[in-house]
Amino acid sequence: MLGDFEINVLFAASFGGHWVQLKRLAELVEADEAEFVSTAAEQNGSANYYLRDFSVRELHWGLWQFPRALRIVRRSRADVIISTGAAPGLLVLFAGRLLGRKTIWVDSIANSRRLSLSGRAACLFATHVLTQWPELASGRVRHLGSLL
Repeated sequence: MLGDFEINVLFAASFGGHWVQLKRLAELVEADEAEFVSTAAEQNGSANYYLRDFSVRELHWGLWQFPRALRIVRRSRADVIISTGAAPGLLVLFAGRLLGRKTIWVDSIANSRRLSLSGRAACLFATHVLTQWPELASGRVRHLGSLL
């Protein structure tokens, strides 16, 4: 809780490296309630909600999941949505932004030469876009440190 305000956070990421970075970030965020969206229901018992995995290049598959992403955001009642990627996390951020939530995209540390395709898409609508590499910070993209 920050002062008299209660903060609910929804964290969203694909399984694997994105999930590892998200879990590390979640340890640093002070939230009254934290819920998680993942893409690996069978491998990950710590998520509250699940989406099928897809890449930005397969966006047509993601569009089929958009109504589910909207339901997840509504049900979570999150004030802030944070994602470390990849495309399913981007979809949850987009749903959150449409529903008036604050959204934060944290690009993967693996993207050391250029912001990811999903990160570049997040620049179009996310409240904040962060990179883990200082040399990639420009315009709307900011660097506040690294997770790994």
